[in-house]
Amino acid sequence: MKIGILSDTHGIFREDWLQELNACDHIIHAGDINTKSCYEKFQALSIPCSFVRGNCDYGEWAKSLPTFLSIELGGRTFYVAHQKADFPFDLTDADFLIFGHTHQYTCYDRFEKVFLNPGSAAQARYDSNSLAILELKKDSYEIRRVIL
Repeated sequence: MKIGILSDTHGIFREDWLQELNACDHIIHAGDINTKSCYEKFQALSIPCSFVRGNCDYGEWAKSLPTFLSIELGGRTFYVAHQKADFPFDLTDADFLIFGHTHQYTCYDRFEKVFLNPGSAAQARYDSNSLAILELKKDSYEIRRVIL
């Protein structure tokens, strides 16, 4: 199973993302979608998407977005929040913790959990724009950072 992971698009939807995302089985967006039109473009894709609300997501279209989401994909449990502070204290069930907010790519293993911030797909602050592709295999995984 391939999962496209992105964050901090801030109202921008770039067609070049689709080159990577169209090969995915699911998309996770870790917040700061920013506009209803950008949100609707993701929803119009033929790929299931999961979203959380970021600190820049407000208005009627964003009211139903959770600040924290726990989902199971490919037999693994994902915790998703825009900011790490929105994760629950108990991370026992999580395999992957996906977050955004800093606009900086981060990926590390800690306490047998994978923490991943794909960086900003549209407005990098410290580095290049990026997203991540996570490929789940039977007993392993592979994360690839895609520089945009």
